[in-house]
Amino acid sequence: MHGRLKVKTTEEQRIEKHKQQQKKLAAYRMGMKQILSTRSIDSYEPESLAICTQILSGNPDIYTLWNIRKEIILIEIEKSKSNDIEGEDQLTKFLDNEIGLTETCLKSNPKSYGAWHHRYWVLLHHPNPNWTREFNLISMYLSYDDRNFHVWDYRRLILQKKGETLENEIKFSTNLLNENFSNYSSWHYRSTLRKLDADTVGNELTLVQNAVFTDPADSSAWFYLRWVLSHPNIPCGDKEEALESFEQLQELEPECKWVLLAKCWLTGSLCLNDKKHVDKRVEYYQQLIKLDPQRKGQYEDYLKAAETKKAVGDN
Repeated sequence: MHGRLKVKTTEEQRIEKHKQQQKKLAAYRMGMKQILSTRSIDSYEPESLAICTQILSGNPDIYTLWNIRKEIILIEIEKSKSNDIEGEDQLTKFLDNEIGLTETCLKSNPKSYGAWHHRYWVLLHHPNPNWTREFNLISMYLSYDDRNFHVWDYRRLILQKKGETLENEIKFSTNLLNENFSNYSSWHYRSTLRKLDADTVGNELTLVQNAVFTDPADSSAWFYLRWVLSHPNIPCGDKEEALESFEQLQELEPECKWVLLAKCWLTGSLCLNDKKHVDKRVEYYQQLIKLDPQRKGQYEDYLKAAETKKAVGDN
């Protein structure tokens, strides 16, 4: 009817989408051909570099193009050495543009391995790298997605360059975890910072117990708990108290397998000093087989080991 917009059919939309994809593919192939045909270890064509920038802005996961850009940067570094007056300024401007490209790429894909690796590599070759700016940028990215492990890995690298104190990083980690206990990346990052000893293990145990009591179904804090419990500096008395608290938690969360697993972890070390825990450990694995049948075989293996230890103890 007159005045009414024609709605394309599904088939028409599919055909149009296919044509657009083929057009992009043809442009990509032509661009890659141009870049690869002019690749050289001694010089480069600005036109090819511009095409490379355009392709990476749309797809930052083409490692070959990042490697080509590294070769070009090395060429620019050599050129800067032959120009004592303006060489460093020109190189700085060139590398700043390169850093800007990685920011563009990370906006389209914040989890691009190539973009993160290239950014750090460029900064290492930069005459005046701004590590403080990088540190602030990391905080911004974590505010967007605090589970982006690429950002956490990058933070560890920048931390060494900026010289941030361990105390401040521990405080930063604690604040993030208090905002969101359900963050495996934050827990893992904390484990790379915190060297457990007799002075710190108690605080870590308290922190992670608060987390698992807040959300018993979330697995991230439980894995950190297991790491803390594996440390030899935890007194048996603290382990006994933790076991008692998990007994109470199980009454509130009878269907949570993580509570039973934590009790198995605790009794695994406690039974070395007190045989009463051997029987409890057997009982816990029997409960896990019923509660989590998908991992029945795994628990049955653990149960056999626990029963063997029990039989040896009885004899």
